[in-house]
Amino acid sequence: MTTTATSELPAGYWVEPSTGAWCSIPWPSDPDERSALAAASLGPAVIDWAEGRTVEPGLTDYLTGLPWRFTPGQKRYLVLWYLVGPSGRFVYRSGVKRGAKGTGKDPFGAAWCLIELLGPSQFTGFDDAGLPVGARHLLPLVQIASNSEQQSKDVLRVANAMLGRDAREYYGIDAGETRTIITSGGRLEILTASEKSSEGDPATAIMLNESHHMTESSGGHRVAEVARRNVGKSPAALQARLCEFTNAHREGSDSVAERSYLAWQAQVSGQAKRRDILYDSREAAPSLDLDDDDARMAALRAAYADAPWVDLERLSDEVLDPRTSLADSIRYYLNGLAAAEDAWIEPRRFDELADATQVVVDREPVSLFLDCSKSTDATGLVGCRLSDGFVFTIHGWQRPHGRRGDGWLAPREEVDAQVRAVFDRFRVVWFGVDPSPARDDEDESLYWMPLVDRWHQDFGRKLPVWATPGAKGHAVKFDMRLSQPGGHERNRLFTESAMQTARDIDEDRALTHDGHPMLRLHTHNARRRPNQWGVSLGKATRDSSRLVDLAVCMVGARLGRRLVLNSKWRPSNSGKGRVIVL
Repeated sequence: MTTTATSELPAGYWVEPSTGAWCSIPWPSDPDERSALAAASLGPAVIDWAEGRTVEPGLTDYLTGLPWRFTPGQKRYLVLWYLVGPSGRFVYRSGVKRGAKGTGKDPFGAAWCLIELLGPSQFTGFDDAGLPVGARHLLPLVQIASNSEQQSKDVLRVANAMLGRDAREYYGIDAGETRTIITSGGRLEILTASEKSSEGDPATAIMLNESHHMTESSGGHRVAEVARRNVGKSPAALQARLCEFTNAHREGSDSVAERSYLAWQAQVSGQAKRRDILYDSREAAPSLDLDDDDARMAALRAAYADAPWVDLERLSDEVLDPRTSLADSIRYYLNGLAAAEDAWIEPRRFDELADATQVVVDREPVSLFLDCSKSTDATGLVGCRLSDGFVFTIHGWQRPHGRRGDGWLAPREEVDAQVRAVFDRFRVVWFGVDPSPARDDEDESLYWMPLVDRWHQDFGRKLPVWATPGAKGHAVKFDMRLSQPGGHERNRLFTESAMQTARDIDEDRALTHDGHPMLRLHTHNARRRPNQWGVSLGKATRDSSRLVDLAVCMVGARLGRRLVLNSKWRPSNSGKGRVIVL
């Protein structure tokens, strides 16, 4: 049971010498730099308040009844979270605290909510020495957002338990199941996804809890959208912010946590103008053998180094439990990013092979693949450069979300125009089209076949290698239905191309692509689909909304390149080759 090996750290990570853990928090190793950070932050003041070292009551450990104490890692996060820039604005606009299961995300999140509710968390200016000064919000509105009301209630219950009798009397606290109110004004409440919840007073801080569960299908995207609107409409003086507390997301899930991770990666890799996302993750190094006792315990010590209360022996047993999948062990106990057990490729490997600097020049010989759908799935057009196999996305069409997608049909005129534009620009050597079996509502004819036949008529003489060869073949039709003549052979060829593509991504790193977001998402969504010829790819389920069509197009375009390279066609100086219809 070996986790995925990676030869280099992703952007933004560093290795902790004492444990070998991969860490992302931008915490300097130089003591002077750390002192400078602390001096420019409200973090030390809010830590002192929460731990009861001020004239006001602090927080209580809800399990022991003793004064609350943060871990070293939590203190670092607070120092950076409340770091104030020279302009008087917080350096970080949003944050993510990601950790393994049992590392105390809920209690830390509850403590953070109480700091925003009662502590000196609002920047009010600089003192005479140029150091930032904080004060309690006059009218705080702190919200907890989750996929479900129960998840939010769990955090609120912990927060209420951290308010001892002295604190409740001093601050005038009325603690409830769905909201905790300060009698003099202000509240901590549960946020729902309803439109009404986004009305009223602007939020001063919002906690997104378990954002790895927040997907479109679960309603989590909508909850996150409401939350971001609530902080976005706050006055400038409040500097309202949103912080996520999450386990490692499953790659390809398109969860809120995954979107935040990718946004942070774009920032730390120089692909975005600003670097204002604070991302804190402590992970076991991904290259280990979990069946080896020493390696497994070392991995757990690395992931849980900031959580001394955990029972590592018990966690080790959970990892070894046959009922725990490898992917779940990596995500939940090592805090690593893992694909689904049946993932077609390793998503992180595919991302590492992206090269957005590549340019496919005009008249470049290319192969194309078009996967067609009428309404439910996507229609995609992807190309592959003959010279080196570089994959580039031309376009994708899919039904818009929500009511905007009611009655939507794939725009055949737009697809036709895009195909013709590609033929005008590049030297298309092979073009495969997998037509959908869906029928036109008007005359019950196949929705795409009139257009596919028109391309055969218009491009047949231009294409050196046909998609369906032979005297009675078709220049562009590459029908994958087994019921069609030649369908078995086409499926065999496609499966071989899918297996080679997976090897080129996961093992040989021999594939480069343009990193197009739609291609990336569809490739991450793809699942292994064994058949009589090997392992192909497909959706998680027949009715899944996680589409894979552009991944299909990538495999098809690469198949076209292979067929051309194995044919007798060779480019001439004029850019034209001999037509082969054998």
